[in-house]
Amino acid sequence: MEIVNAGVNYRHPSGFSINRESGSGDFLLLIIKSDAYAVINGVRYGIEKNSAIIYKRGTPQLYGSDNGEFINDWIHFELYEGEDELFRELKIPFDTPIVLGQSTDYGDFVRRIFLERYSENRHRDLSMKRYFELILLKIAEQISKEKKEEEHAYYNTFCALRNEIKLSPQRDWSISEVEKITNLSRSYLQHLYKNFFGVGIIADLKNARMEFARHLLSTTDMTVFEVARSCGYQSDVHFMRIFKKATGLTPSEFRKTR
Repeated sequence: MEIVNAGVNYRHPSGFSINRESGSGDFLLLIIKSDAYAVINGVRYGIEKNSAIIYKRGTPQLYGSDNGEFINDWIHFELYEGEDELFRELKIPFDTPIVLGQSTDYGDFVRRIFLERYSENRHRDLSMKRYFELILLKIAEQISKEKKEEEHAYYNTFCALRNEIKLSPQRDWSISEVEKITNLSRSYLQHLYKNFFGVGIIADLKNARMEFARHLLSTTDMTVFEVARSCGYQSDVHFMRIFKKATGLTPSEFRKTR
């Protein structure tokens, strides 16, 4: 890793913009300290103050301010082969706006990098690298914090969803249907469900259906086919196969033990 250059608290008048169609020729950590905008992969983002974007080499850089002063810190840097692994380990995305919160640590570290860059210190390159790594760690901590807060906001929604699954296991609870209900992507809703309840949504649905099936077999005279339909299975053969795998008994054998 090499720090190419750094700037602290650069100020530009309202209407300022940067438009580098081929990027800056290196990687760029941009810390935006005022309300701004950025266009990334054709999408225009409104950027709130105290946010960051880490541009990969070659990514077009279009950002600025429509209204009000544009204030930013920046670090141009190079990564050598394999060094982008650090970003993957810290789960820091490239070419994506990242909200940093109110911490002043970022500006302090950029200032230290700037001072080292123009110092005569013997180990200035290593010092700049260490300060840069501290910035990345702070960004990773903020991303983790934001993610936890975001996930917490969904907790009540997922509790209500799980309650509905247990109350109405016969409904179509396919992942596609749950995607529509939660308005979340498939991978994210599966992650949240497992994170909240310690079990995947498909496994939880199967457990709810098997629990309901045992209840019906124990307390009613419904046929196996009727029980299967009441638990959301269109095929009694499929239902019997799943029931035996779950309980070690066929539905008829289970009923006889009650």
